[in-house]
Amino acid sequence: MRGRTLIALTVLGLAAGVADDAQAQLSPRGIIGGITRPFRQMLGHLGHFPRSYRHRTAAAEARTGTAPTNESASPSGSRLGWAGPPAWAGAYEDVLGFTFWPDDFGPRLRSRGFDVIADTISGRFDMPRNPARIATTGAAVKNDASNDDSKNRCDEDAGKRDNWPASRVEQILQLSDTQHDALAKLQAAAMQSLKALKADCGASAELSPPERLAALVQDLWVVRDAGIFIRVPLKGFYDSLTTTQKSSFTSQLPQSIVSTDAKGENPGMNKQYQACAMQNSERAERLVKEIEMRVRPTKEQAESFENFHKASANMAKLLIASCAQPIPSDPMARLDDANDELTAINYAATTVQIAFNDFYGRLDNAQKARFDTPNR
Repeated sequence: MRGRTLIALTVLGLAAGVADDAQAQLSPRGIIGGITRPFRQMLGHLGHFPRSYRHRTAAAEARTGTAPTNESASPSGSRLGWAGPPAWAGAYEDVLGFTFWPDDFGPRLRSRGFDVIADTISGRFDMPRNPARIATTGAAVKNDASNDDSKNRCDEDAGKRDNWPASRVEQILQLSDTQHDALAKLQAAAMQSLKALKADCGASAELSPPERLAALVQDLWVVRDAGIFIRVPLKGFYDSLTTTQKSSFTSQLPQSIVSTDAKGENPGMNKQYQACAMQNSERAERLVKEIEMRVRPTKEQAESFENFHKASANMAKLLIASCAQPIPSDPMARLDDANDELTAINYAATTVQIAFNDFYGRLDNAQKARFDTPNR
C-alpha cells in the first residue's frame, strides 16, 4: 500500500496544473478523466482481490478516545454494516447500490466529495458501537470490551445481510439456473471484498489527524479495489441477462435532468451542478475556518496555513465534477464511474494531505492538543 501512496504522490507532479485549470474551466468529464486516467493506466482495470493491510502505528495504538458524532456518516441500518473509511462508512454499499440501482443510490454516492476529507481531518464521524445484548427476557444488558465484541461492532450483524445485493436482484428478476449461477459468483465476490473492507474497522478513533488522513487515502484504495474485484463476475452476470432483464437496471434519469430548453441548455443539470459546487466549496471553507478558530495559527504558521487553505479550495472545486456528471445507463459503466469518483476523492485527499501535514507539523504541543480534541 505504501507503493500506491508513492504512485499517487508521483502523479501529483504530473497533474500539478489541474487544480489551476479547474478554476478556469470546470468541465465534469474533462476534469475527472484527466485526473483518473493516470491512475487507471498505472493501476489497471484488472480484477484482483483487495489487500488486507495494517497502517496503524504503535503510537496510534497506544492512544484512546472517541470521535464526535457526524449525523450524516453513521453506518447504522446499512445492509453491509461498516464497509468503508470512517467518514464514509457505507462507501462499498453505495458503490454496489449505484451499480445496480442508480435511481436509489445515485444521490448517496454523488453527494460525497470534500466532506469525506473534511470529516476525516476534523474527526467528525461515528465509530462502531457495542450493540447492547438482548437477554431472553427482552432487557438489554451491558456489553463487555472483549475482542469478540469489537468484531461484532464492525460486523453489525452483517451475516444477516450477506445475500445483498443478490437478494434484491432475485426479487426483481425471474432468473434461469444459468443466471442464478452467475449471480451467485457475483455475490461471492462481493462478500469476499466485504471481508477485506472490515479487516481494519474501528481503528481510526485512536489516530491523530494526519494519521487519519493517511488512513483515508489507503481506505479509499481498498474500496476501489473491491469495486474492481467484482467487475468480472458482474460482467458475467449482466451478459447472461436478456434485453428485457437488462432494462431493469437502466438508469431512469428525472426529466428535469435530461431535458433542454429552447436555448439548448439544461436547467436541471445546471441546478445540480450549482448545488454540488456549493456543497463542496462550503465544506472546504468550513473546515479551514474551524481549524483556524481551534488552533489560532501564529504569524510564522500563516503561510503554511494559507497553502493548506488553497489546496482545500482547489480540490473542493475539482470534486464538483464527480457529482455533476450524468449517470451512465448500464451497470458496467456505473461501476467504472463509481471507481473514478473514488479515485478523484483519493487524489484530492492526497493533495490536501501534503499541505495539511506541513501545517500540522509546524504546530506546537498546545495547538496540537486543541486540534486533536474536537468540539463536541
